Amino acid sequence: MDIVEEKAIAIVSRAATEAHRGQTRKDGKTPFIVHPERVAKCVAHYGGNHVGVIAAWLHDVIEDNTEGAAIVRKALEETCLPENNLHEIYAIVLALTKNPAIPGKRERFADTLDRILHAPDQAILVKICDRMDNLIDARDQGQQFLSEYLDLTDELIATLSDGANRHGYTEALEQLKVEREDMGFFYEAKFF
Repeated sequence: MDIVEEKAIAIVSRAATEAHRGQTRKDGKTPFIVHPERVAKCVAHYGGNHVGVIAAWLHDVIEDNTEGAAIVRKALEETCLPENNLHEIYAIVLALTKNPAIPGKRERFADTLDRILHAPDQAILVKICDRMDNLIDARDQGQQFLSEYLDLTDELIATLSDGANRHGYTEALEQLKVEREDMGFFYEAKFF
């Protein structure tokens, strides 16, 4: 990454930190910002460029903040990135944002996956990394939540596999499969 891209990442990481200030993960203790930070690191680890890393930092801002879209746009405007990068990042963030107008958790999830498939390719990598990180927190949830979460993870893997392989995210996808399998063993041991 060049200096402009690194500076852009610093700008959006600060904006995401501010947008998620006071928010916590499901445990009620862990600051929420650790999640986008881990997702961004995962995206970089599995070959994402600055566009994917920035989208990872911002991927929950719209969903978790009433002024989220404005926050994302403002943060992107503060970078010196080319216009095509800004459009690509914003498209990824929008694809990853659940549509609250769609009733039903499974229906919203299917809609999100469909939008990811039609978004710039790094949306797939960000979603895979997002799911890997969310599996960490899922361990602390109840049986019904965990069962549904594993089912939705299977749906995610099935839906995004072709795109992940086509765009060079096979290693990330395979790691998600390992994490999902480990969580399945954890689920069996915890509840049966």
